[in-house]
Parts: sequence; C-alpha cells; structure tokens
Amino acid sequence: MNGNEKTKQEELREAWIESLLVTTTKPNDDAERIARAMEQIREDSDAPHSVDAVQTQTRSLRWWTLAIAASFLLVLLFMVDSGGTSGKAMAAVERSLNAAAELMTRKYLLQVEYRPAFGGARTIDNQLYVQGKDRFALQHPGVLPGTSFWLGHDGVDSWVLPAIGPVLKGDNTVLGRWLQSREELDTPFLHITTLLTRMMSRGYQLETLSDEEIVISNGLAVECQHVRAKRMNAEQSDGPDTIDLWASVESGMAVRLIARWELAEGEIGRQSVVLTFQQDEPSLEEEWFTAEAHYEGPRVIIRVDAQSTAEQQR
Repeated sequence: MNGNEKTKQEELREAWIESLLVTTTKPNDDAERIARAMEQIREDSDAPHSVDAVQTQTRSLRWWTLAIAASFLLVLLFMVDSGGTSGKAMAAVERSLNAAAELMTRKYLLQVEYRPAFGGARTIDNQLYVQGKDRFALQHPGVLPGTSFWLGHDGVDSWVLPAIGPVLKGDNTVLGRWLQSREELDTPFLHITTLLTRMMSRGYQLETLSDEEIVISNGLAVECQHVRAKRMNAEQSDGPDTIDLWASVESGMAVRLIARWELAEGEIGRQSVVLTFQQDEPSLEEEWFTAEAHYEGPRVIIRVDAQSTAEQQR
C-alpha cells in the first residue's frame, strides 16, 4: 500500500467513526452517513495491494479496535433511546436554555389557570418580562379595576411591589411567602429558565414530538421544535406532571412553554402555567427589573430574608 492509499484508508475510517459519534448525539438522524462510509471502506479494501504479514496483523488489530468502539457507541445509543430521552430532545432544551440566558429583554404572556376553593376554573393573564437567566418582572392584575402589583428579581434581590403599602425586598424568601398568599400564583414555575431547568432534571423523561408552527402576537408564524417532558414518578416531586416546549427552529428561543398539573377530583390549586412569547423589548434596560422602576413617590422599603426571619423567631 503506497502513502496515498494509506492516507485514504485512514480518512475513511475517521469518517466512519465520526458518523457513529454524531448518531449517538442525534439518534433520530438518518444512518446514511455510516452506510456510505462503510461502502467506501469495503470498496477500498477490495482493491488489490501488496501487504506483508505484519501489516495484515496491524490492520486486523485496528479493525477489532474500531469494532469494539462501534459496539460501545451503539450500546450507548440504545440505552439513551430505551430510556425515552433522546439526544435530540435534550439538545433542543439545552439550546433553548442557552437562548434564555442571553442578555436580551423579552416579553411573554403568562397565563395561570387554577381551580379555586369555590369550584370551577379561573385563568389570570400576567405580563412577564425576562432578561437573561435571573432578571424578571411580572405584572399581575390587582383586585380593583385598573390596579396591579409587580414582583420580580433584579439580579441581586427578589422584590414585591403591592398596589399600596411598603415594598418588600430580600432573598427568595420574600417571593415565596408572597406567592403562598396568592393561590393563583402559588407556584415557583414563573420563569423561562426555571421550567427549562426542570425539564432537564432527573425526574423527567424527554421526548421529541412533531414540529409545529406557533403564531405569536404580531401574527408571525414561527416554526418550532416540540419537546415534552413527563414526570416519571408522581411521588418524587411537586413539579408539573408534564412540561411542553415549543422552541424556535431558527434561534432556539422558547416561543411557548406549558406546564400542567393533574389535579384530583375536588383538589384546588393551579392546573397550568402557559408562557407565550410576545415581542422583544430592546428599549428596556436593567433598571426595568427593579422595584423602583414601577412606582413614583416615596415608599417604605422592608427587607425580608431567611436570616432576619430566623432572628425574629428566636
């Protein structure tokens, strides 16, 4: 075998291995790449060339190594697929999580459907603004017509701004306590990154569904990849039973997220949280995610955090 033939052989083997690696990370992709590489290797192997016994033994050893590597990769592929979470679904959620971490201000319609104590079902529409993985501001309609209250996180502190009264600031304790007093918002799953992170947690199984078009507020139809996360054991977590993600095929951005809880007969609480992308808000800066951006005039500010609460209880 001359130098050119040997180089060609090595290139074909590398192409075959690369095809196997790509297939393990994208198990739903076509296997044509592997077939083409295998066919080229067979054709080249059938070509007449002189080799000595040492070269034959070396080549056999190399092929055994490749065969073992291929078997390992195929077993890994089977394990991933048999577990129900495909590499394609996981990659879609990871891509969407990376898009959500971008320092861009986006506006979402957040709809919370809950079952109150007096029966029936009620849906509340909220406006949610997000910037990166931490900052968010949510506007919730107040009890009186034309009023609202705000809550959010500015990257350092969580805060709650009621329609009247003092502003509450502190760690996540302040948000947790406030949400517990509001049955229509009593859920931690109010942020894009929170839901996406939960989809990738150990208690959920991912599956890829058929792509769909989602029409957003300006009438634009966005081609989206649809991924569903199902909770595998209802006794392991208090999270949603299912989470559906529709992510833009072009950018990976979460266009719609729906979290659902399966309530028992007569059980009260939230039934679903629906997040639908509305528009980019490039004019809104970091200040928009502070409490001070949403009121005028003097307000009393009260700090509430886990440490101060523990000291008060002593």
